[in-house]
Amino acid sequence: MGINGRGDKLTILVEGDKLTARLGHRVWKDPRLWDGLLFLTALVVYGATTAPGLLPADSGEFQLVAARLGVAHPPGYPLYTLVGFAFIHLLPLGSPAYQLNLLSALLAAGTLVLVSAAVRRWSEKGEGPTTAGCLGGLVAGLALGTAPTFWTQATIANIRMPTLFLAALGFYALARFTRAHRRAQADRALLLLAVALGTGLAHHASLAFVALFWLLYLLLVDPRLVRQPRRWWRPALVGLAGLLPLAYLPIRGAMGAPLAPPNLHTWRGFLFHVTAQGFGGDMFAFANAQDLPHRLALVPTLFRLQFHPGLLLVAILGGLWLLGRDRRLFLLLAGGWALHTFVAITYRAPQTVEYLMPAYLPVAIAIGLLTAAVASPRSAPRPAPRTTHPVARLSLAALLTVSLLAPIPRRASSFLTLRRDGERGSYRALERQVTALLEQAPPGSLILADWRWATPLWYLQQVEGRRPDVTVRYVYPVAGQPYRARWRTLLDEAVGQRPVLLTHFYDFEGYTMAPRPGGFRAYRRPLFSDADGAWQPPDLVPREVRFGQTLRLLGYRLSPTRLTPGGVLEVTLAWQPLTDLSADGGGGSGPSFTVRLVGAGGKRVAQADRYLGSGYTPGEVRFERLVLPLYPWLSGGAYTLRVGAYVRQGGRFVDLPTETGETLARLAEVPMASRQEPPLSLHPLSVPFAGGPTLVGVDYDRSPLGGLGVYLHWRGPARGGEVVRLEGGGGERAEARLPALEAGRYQTLFLTLPGETIGPLRLSLVDPEGKWL
Repeated sequence: MGINGRGDKLTILVEGDKLTARLGHRVWKDPRLWDGLLFLTALVVYGATTAPGLLPADSGEFQLVAARLGVAHPPGYPLYTLVGFAFIHLLPLGSPAYQLNLLSALLAAGTLVLVSAAVRRWSEKGEGPTTAGCLGGLVAGLALGTAPTFWTQATIANIRMPTLFLAALGFYALARFTRAHRRAQADRALLLLAVALGTGLAHHASLAFVALFWLLYLLLVDPRLVRQPRRWWRPALVGLAGLLPLAYLPIRGAMGAPLAPPNLHTWRGFLFHVTAQGFGGDMFAFANAQDLPHRLALVPTLFRLQFHPGLLLVAILGGLWLLGRDRRLFLLLAGGWALHTFVAITYRAPQTVEYLMPAYLPVAIAIGLLTAAVASPRSAPRPAPRTTHPVARLSLAALLTVSLLAPIPRRASSFLTLRRDGERGSYRALERQVTALLEQAPPGSLILADWRWATPLWYLQQVEGRRPDVTVRYVYPVAGQPYRARWRTLLDEAVGQRPVLLTHFYDFEGYTMAPRPGGFRAYRRPLFSDADGAWQPPDLVPREVRFGQTLRLLGYRLSPTRLTPGGVLEVTLAWQPLTDLSADGGGGSGPSFTVRLVGAGGKRVAQADRYLGSGYTPGEVRFERLVLPLYPWLSGGAYTLRVGAYVRQGGRFVDLPTETGETLARLAEVPMASRQEPPLSLHPLSVPFAGGPTLVGVDYDRSPLGGLGVYLHWRGPARGGEVVRLEGGGGERAEARLPALEAGRYQTLFLTLPGETIGPLRLSLVDPEGKWL
């Protein structure tokens, strides 16, 4: 039939628009679109911030055992080891250490999708996925995915992320079971729950505390399930099959796998390892009348560290709403949260925020469920709450937008800083430190290391094949012996037989600790300088300065070599006493070193002093480490480092002159770079000045000497020379000049207002020509 007339054309256009609208609405309700968007976004973000290589402590251990099919510390984590081994060999991208870090990013992205899907399922009411349910799932995923601890674990090799993935799988299986329309769908959900429960308990038994409420919720939703063994015998077998990875432990133990205990292949050794009996005293260690109140008081702070206060408010409101709408779901979320939180805060370990991670899931789910309910009443498990008034929706949308988006830039910046090469404390800096310690160790050395540094050293040896002639010994705590004494015992046993290096400094009597890249070499005193310079640390800069007839400077080393405001400068001095350094007779003491950082115009901006004591053999080599604070208000530019020595005589300090008669000798010119990252502030701001810098934060303190200290944080660009004027409510005034700042660089100014300044402060900015900005 042909088209005749304008009316037929208009009808076709209208019907076409309706079809397009229906298709668009259907697309936005398609959960695959939301899941794919969330997964890819999370994978890109976590992948961009993933640690680029070797890591210390437990992460280094996991990188080793996954690459070499070893055995991790109790309970062993065989499932993670096997999956990590397969992932490393299936993804030939970079080093094994980096590949295992990427596995965490992949698991984290999957965890967010499972949490989102669980919220979406629970938000359904017969009609299938809704846009509101998809939105609630996305909000839940973002709330969890931007939590600092979750983000951290998503970028490093660890066993927390597999635990979270399996926990999220369990919640998702329960949501599928609850919203199943047919028994076959419910039975498949039971199989999925069995996978999560069996593999979860095989991976980390702490999942049992959340899993208790899984089973309780299951029985509350379908009480007849207990009387229907034909429905649960298959899931029971699947759950038991999930425990099969535990067989890996005795098998690899019998094969002498890396880090495996010697008796792991025995029944007794296997049970001791897999049940982590060595940590038995840590479980519920703080569950007593004395400690528990203090631990409970930490709970609000611990969760505020992870979630914006606005998100916590939404989670609480979501829990209260569930209490009136779906008490079974409320019991699942609140009960699992409460029990796991109690177990985590009473466990004796420093990583409480990591042990708490399964408790973050109920918080995120509650946030997502309330979001879905307010966005569309039809998505609620029960009839719509009255709070779905347009004003309530708008208020919740604004609260979620601010709470979710506000922390992201700063957190992303922090993780990118960790990846940035050259940054002190960055991932690459840590890897260079441990690599230098191993590679520059004398032949046949023994390295005594704590757990943090032992694992990456083992990785370098056993995975990358470096320096097999060096022995790395983990200094583990021994009951009844102080940890310092344990180091001393092992040092005494080996120091006369081979070169001994330590990863940590201990001022043991009878020893000289010579600094080396990444650690220290122990020598028995007295250590004398020899002709071939074997005593000299590889990175020591020679600099000979004689201070009177008392002592001689031999050299120095600086760390870091490029300074940043807010950090520190470590200065290690190698020196020799020229005489017996005994205390003077006037109640004073022996000589001291002073190290000073001097800026433009000779202004001293930092200083550190160290008393040297007495009891030295003339001519022996000694080392002193001094730390200079680099105050956050220092500006970028060139600084000079100077060193001097002095004694106290007759109740006053007397400088020891150098051979040229000076009291301070120049050591080095050190550059100070302006900050690239925004400084931390309790009062972040964003106040741009026309044609000038932006005020990004302000902080205050009360000086012990009186007055109000005000810290003003600025972001460039700034020409340099702009006058910042501050006036207090009582007329108190202070001013300072901004240095030149490039765009995106930061500078802190410190001003002191005299007296007990109270009331509003007024800030003004004047450019170098005297024009108000």
